[in-house]
Amino acid sequence: MKKTLILLLLVSFCGGSEESLPSSVDEKTQTVQEEFAEEENQVLEESKLVKEDSVNSIFWGATDAKPEVYAASDVSQATIDITVEWVDKAIGYWGNYGPLEIWIVGSGRDEVISLDEKWCEVRSEKDPTWNKEWDCANGDPYGSGNGWSPFYRYIDDGGAAVSSYIRDYLGYYFNALVMSAKYPGPEEDDYKKVVLHEYFHVYQHANLSIPSTDTDGDWRTSNRNVYFNGDEVQVPFLMEGGAEYMAQYWYSKEPGIDPGYLKQEMEYKAQTISTYLNDGRSLRELGYNESFQSYDVLTWFVAYLVHTTSEETFRVDFWTQIEDLGFEEAFKSNFGKSADEMIAEFDVWVSQPVEVLLEIIP
Repeated sequence: MKKTLILLLLVSFCGGSEESLPSSVDEKTQTVQEEFAEEENQVLEESKLVKEDSVNSIFWGATDAKPEVYAASDVSQATIDITVEWVDKAIGYWGNYGPLEIWIVGSGRDEVISLDEKWCEVRSEKDPTWNKEWDCANGDPYGSGNGWSPFYRYIDDGGAAVSSYIRDYLGYYFNALVMSAKYPGPEEDDYKKVVLHEYFHVYQHANLSIPSTDTDGDWRTSNRNVYFNGDEVQVPFLMEGGAEYMAQYWYSKEPGIDPGYLKQEMEYKAQTISTYLNDGRSLRELGYNESFQSYDVLTWFVAYLVHTTSEETFRVDFWTQIEDLGFEEAFKSNFGKSADEMIAEFDVWVSQPVEVLLEIIP
C-alpha cells in the first residue's frame, strides 16, 4: 500500500512571523554584535512560558508559529485551501494559538489508514515518550471494529473535532483540529463555520495551561472540566455554546454574508428552546448526546451573555481570567452573578416569543 501524505504550512497569518532559531555563523566571521544579538535572542526564547520536561521544553499558548497541515492523499487541493483559508480567518479574529496541527480526512479507507500511520510517525518524532501501542492506531477499527485509530470514525460519521493533548505524561503538548469529507463537506458553506467553531475550541483550550489529569482514565472527568464548566464532568455548556456562537457571529460579519444571516440562524436554533424548558434540567447538566439539539439552546445562552455585557467580555475577559480566578469567580466577575443565577434569569427571559428574543441579535 502506497503511503502518501500532503504536508503544507499556512502561508499568511496575522500577528507575527514564523519563529526561528538563531542562524549558525562561522566563528571567524561572526562579529561581537552578532554574538550579542544571538545571546539576546536566547534570553527571549528562554523567557517564554514553557514547562521544562526531561525530554524537551513544552510550549502551550499564544504563538507566532504556523500550524502544520496534514491531509490524506485523496483530499483535494481545493479542500486543503478552504480549510487553511478559514483557519487563517479564525486566527485573524481571535489570535494564533498552538502548537496546532490540522488533520484533514478523506473518504478512502486505505488513504485514512495511511493518515493513521503518518499520525504515529509525527507523534513519535515530536515526543519520544509517545505510547505507540495505545495512542497510535491499534487493533482492527476499520474491519471488526475491535480497535482504535485517531481517524477511523470520520469515514462513516464525518464531522470535525479538536482534541487537546495537554497531559502531564506527555513530552509535547498540542491541539489536533480534525476536519472530514462530510457532515458538512468542504463544498458546503457550513464547512467554513465548522472550521471557525473548532478553532475557537483551540482558543479556549490554549487559555488554560493546566495539564489534564484523568484519574479514572475517562476524559469526561478530567480536572480541566472544573475550569471550563465549573463541574468535574465534561458537558457542552460554555465550551460548545461559546464556540458555536462565536463561529456564527464572526461568520455573519464576513463580506458578502446576508445582513440578516445571524438572526435567521438564531431563529432556527430557537426551535430547541421549548424542548429544553420542558426538560427541566439546567443548562449545566445537558450532555453531548441529548434527544434534542442542546448546542442550539447553549448558543442562545451565550448570545444572552453577550447581550447583557459584550462580545469582548465573553471572548476575551472571561476566557482569559478562568485559569487565575477559576470558573465560578471569573463568571461572576464578568457577568455580575453566578452561573446558576444567570441560568435561572435566562430561563425566564428565553420563555418569551422568538420575535422578542431575536431583538438582542445584532
